[in-house]
Formats: sequence, C-alpha cells, structure tokens
Amino acid sequence: MSINSPPELKSLFETALNEFEKRAGTNLAQHQVISKLVNCESADSVIDVIQEQAQAFRNFRGDGGKLTTWLKRTVNVLYNLSVSEMLCEGASLPFPPAKALFAGIAVLLGAIKDISSSYDALIDLFESFESFLRRLDIYTKIPSTTAMTEIIVKILIELLSTISVAVQQAKQGRLSELPPSQ
Repeated sequence: MSINSPPELKSLFETALNEFEKRAGTNLAQHQVISKLVNCESADSVIDVIQEQAQAFRNFRGDGGKLTTWLKRTVNVLYNLSVSEMLCEGASLPFPPAKALFAGIAVLLGAIKDISSSYDALIDLFESFESFLRRLDIYTKIPSTTAMTEIIVKILIELLSTISVAVQQAKQGRLSELPPSQ
C-alpha cells in the first residue's frame, strides 16, 4: 500500500532545508555529501560516509571511540527509520528526510573539527538523538498510516532543525553552550 504525502509535508521539508541553509550556511541538497549518501544502501555505508567528516575531528581531538560509538548508534536507528515502509512509501520528497539528517550530521562534524571544547556537547547531542530515535523505532514495526508518516517526518524535520542550530553554534565556537531546539 502506498501512501502519498500531502503537499504541506513536502513544503515543511523544503522549509526545513532552507532553514538549515540560513542557520548553518550550507545547502544540504547541493552539498557533496548528499550525493554519496543517496547511494548508500546500508547503515554501515552511511557510517563510512559520515566517518570521513568525523576523522578530521578525531585527528584533532582524539576520541577513544566514544564519538564513533554514538555516531553508529544514532545512524543505525535513523537508518532503520529511513528504510521502513512508512518513510519509503510515505514521503515523496526530493530525498528522504533521513538522508538530510545524515548530511546534516556530516556538516556538523565538519564544523566542529577544530573545536575541542565541543566534544562533550557533541556526544550529549548524539546520545540524545539515539535515545529519542530508538523510541520512534517501534513505529517501523506496525502498519503505517498517513498520519503516522506525517508525524515521523515532522519529527525528523525537527531533528534537522536541531542539527542546524548545533552547526550554527559550532561555527560561532559555542557548541558547548547549545540551547534547546527552537
């Protein structure tokens, strides 16, 4: 059964991408990482693409595996959502919302590569994402409805907004003072 997303859902997603560009200074639809992510067919391949961005930060700060652990957990849960029938069929958008989130995460990692003080805030952010997304994972195991698809996409849009605020704060050297999502 295919569910067509209403035009307002597409409009919300496009608005979220525009908001990301305004806050973070990066157009996700045209960012080089999105072309790599669109071709990813597993959580591991998404992690590999994102790890390229994380490598510069790990080289600068050192890591001990904590960042990688939370990145993998976040990506795995988000990937499960992205391949669920609910989002694959339900969101006829320019590219899946989860891919935009993956690209946003890569942009965030690129923005903090030289800011050691952002490390703890970044770990806290990914820990919160993973915890929150894990709760949403249950909805991938039940039959989808238009209403549920809309709710999940709206939640993913809010996560994208949170990432845009984090990128903005990181570029200003203030990620350790990350405010709640607006």
